[in-house]
Amino acid sequence: MPRLAFWLNDFINALENVISLGENLSPSPEKLLPRAMTDRVYKFAEFELSVGDGELRTKSSSVRLQEKPLLLLSALLDRPQTLVTREQLRERMWSSDTFVDYEQGINVAIKKIRNALGDSAETPRFVETVAKKGYRFLMPVAVTDADLRSLTAYEPFVDDSALPNPLPSRKGPSRRTWGLATVPAGVLLAFGLLITTKGVSHHPAQIHSLAVLPLRNLSPDPDQDYFADGITEELITNFAQSLPLRVISRTSVMRYKETGEPVTQIASELGVEAIVEGAVLRSGGQVRVTVQLIDAKEDRHLWARTYDRNVSNLLDVEAEISREIAEQVGGTLTAQRVIDSSKSRPPAPQVYELCLLGRYHWNKRTAADLAKAVEYYQQAINGDPDYGPAYAGLANAYALMPVYDSVPVQETYAKATTAARHALELDDTLAEAHAALGIIALNALVWKPAGPELRRAIELNPNYATAHHWYAFYLLFLGRTDEAIAEIETARQIDPLSTIINADEGAFLYSGNRYSEARVRLREAIDLGPGFDQPHETLALADLETGNPSDAMKEARAGLSLSSTNPRTLGEAGYVLAVTGHTDEARKLLSTLKEMARHGADEPLFEALIDIGLKERDQAVSALERDARIFGIVGLCQWHAFDQLNDDPRYQRLLAQARIQ
Repeated sequence: MPRLAFWLNDFINALENVISLGENLSPSPEKLLPRAMTDRVYKFAEFELSVGDGELRTKSSSVRLQEKPLLLLSALLDRPQTLVTREQLRERMWSSDTFVDYEQGINVAIKKIRNALGDSAETPRFVETVAKKGYRFLMPVAVTDADLRSLTAYEPFVDDSALPNPLPSRKGPSRRTWGLATVPAGVLLAFGLLITTKGVSHHPAQIHSLAVLPLRNLSPDPDQDYFADGITEELITNFAQSLPLRVISRTSVMRYKETGEPVTQIASELGVEAIVEGAVLRSGGQVRVTVQLIDAKEDRHLWARTYDRNVSNLLDVEAEISREIAEQVGGTLTAQRVIDSSKSRPPAPQVYELCLLGRYHWNKRTAADLAKAVEYYQQAINGDPDYGPAYAGLANAYALMPVYDSVPVQETYAKATTAARHALELDDTLAEAHAALGIIALNALVWKPAGPELRRAIELNPNYATAHHWYAFYLLFLGRTDEAIAEIETARQIDPLSTIINADEGAFLYSGNRYSEARVRLREAIDLGPGFDQPHETLALADLETGNPSDAMKEARAGLSLSSTNPRTLGEAGYVLAVTGHTDEARKLLSTLKEMARHGADEPLFEALIDIGLKERDQAVSALERDARIFGIVGLCQWHAFDQLNDDPRYQRLLAQARIQ
């Protein structure tokens, strides 16, 4: 047995070398189309390319391609939906000792290919130009040889619509699969076991985690991005609520909207085993959605499909896609609940589209965008006063406004509460509405319902990172710091690239005196969101605690440079500046906070922070008493600065009054 194993190992190494050679075809003309390739037939949409005949065929026509267009098209079809560089094309089309104008030759060949396919450079259906880099074939491709069955997981689509068939991808067939097609069939057939284990099995390994990458908007109008983003988020929500596996949150996947990273790399960064990706094309009242499921561990496609529908049936399409992908992972994991779009009355198409616009702006998390989100959700409600998700969206927009803008806090939270309660009257299964009530309760006077509301949101959608995030605050306010850190870590696992979740986990770790761990999370938050002020301020507080005042001052000023209106930033930076001896700067920040209070954005807690830094304890306690009348001063455990007031009886009375029962 050892001798046999040794021999097999040598054989596999030799086979790997053959595969490697197949992936880097010799550039000499007589070897550009080896015998294995001349038997190859590529199928995509309504077309079929026979390499041996040099013919591009449909059911009703046939076009014979010249040598260079044939070589170029076959190179693109060998790596569908993957960038093929101009240098790679040059090596495929000419030998190294050929002296021609390669650039012009490639341009002419591309033009002839597009003419044969009836394609357009401006609105490509098949061949996309990647400026200054190369070309990408947009469609899935099935590859067959005379002696080998297809080695890809693609199935050809029959084009029965005037709409293009988009399926842009960050990968084509795996490198291993593509290379195998160039190996003599007899060698592979003699070792069928190797073929089976290298990538032709279509049964997924057990899948425990999934990410839906942003669907690409292939519509001529770039303003339709919100439409593709909305469908992406709806699919994420459906999977998160229906499948017993970890589904990555929208915040993290949207970072890959414009990236060209391979699926395997994205999956590694997100920590998932499967990827869903695809594209959306909208033309008037029609929409085409093309999606595919990829096993990221084995780097192979499991399933793909195109849906052509009327825009008015968009909710049905989203539900259908969700069901079919759930069935694919159902080979190893059974869906906990069947996604049924008929559960609630679907809104009119224009109302649903207004909600997509509202969610698009809500996700941008700026004061201006939150205002736009409110406007779009309100328009949706005016169009359909009985559509619960519109009220839930409105509630979440109002709930976040005080965090990102200097608005009247109590008035804004009252609007959020009214909208959330109305949403639940219409549909009590809306996790977003329950979560909104929970976070409002934490931030406003009535905080006791926070725990039940947030737990209900998690029960309805276990993959709702925001609910886990906010519930972690509830636990922190109860003084259950270790549980709070564990809960926010769960939120980060669902949404690993979220700036705010990483930043808040850093703040929780700071609160729990775990400073080295806090720094890791805070640095990650800064890397993820270079324009976000909060992690700089928390890092400044951690630096103070660990005896690094110069670093603390540097971080405090870095945060201030990014935001001059966030009360928390002003308070924390003012405290750090005061403690490090920059009292004039600290007093200016204190004056800014008091001016904001006169205009309705009263946050006395952050005034108290600066007062403590200035060693003005009486003023600090007075500010906290004012804060108690407005908010109840829940959550003081987030700042170690307040420990300096522990010997003040007035402060102890405030803590007793604020204690969550």
